[in-house]
Amino acid sequence: SADLHLDSPFKGLKRVAPQIAEVLRMSTFDAYDAVVDLCIVEHVDALLVAGDIFDSADQSLLAQLKFVDGLKRLESAGIRSFVCHGNHDPLDAWRSEISFPVNSIRFGQTVTSSELRPGDPDSPLIYGYSYPTREVRENVVPEFQKMFQPGRMSIGLLHANVGADTGHESYAPCTVDDLGKVGIRYWAL
Repeated sequence: SADLHLDSPFKGLKRVAPQIAEVLRMSTFDAYDAVVDLCIVEHVDALLVAGDIFDSADQSLLAQLKFVDGLKRLESAGIRSFVCHGNHDPLDAWRSEISFPVNSIRFGQTVTSSELRPGDPDSPLIYGYSYPTREVRENVVPEFQKMFQPGRMSIGLLHANVGADTGHESYAPCTVDDLGKVGIRYWAL
């Protein structure tokens, strides 16, 4: 998943139709719950979250608690989660007193990797990167290249503007060609 934007305020709509805006705001939580439910029903190996969990860096405590509660539900079902933070939910905006579950990997401000199934040498490696602050204007894909270990199935987890999409801010800009050069076979963007 990506761009969950939990607790989005729907500001423009809130001024015109506050009841509808509230229904839509709560629908973000319902959608996330549906993702977690689907993971549990389908007995998936892991949930990958590719950034923008929240709508802004000043996310509500409710949104943070609901997000972690979903990860805890996954953990109870034996499902791992891998999370990277994007421009709307950078690491410096997270309340440090709210802990992630033990089986949830939260990527930091440098590219690292983790095995999908710890201790299994045939396990895919999941590489990830989180925005330390809202403004990440450089291409971070070369950092994935430096960490890449050939010979294993690999998944990359990154929140980025691929292909210079002018409809979005130029955050962690890269190209499809940049991504293809790394050797990672699947990118969750």
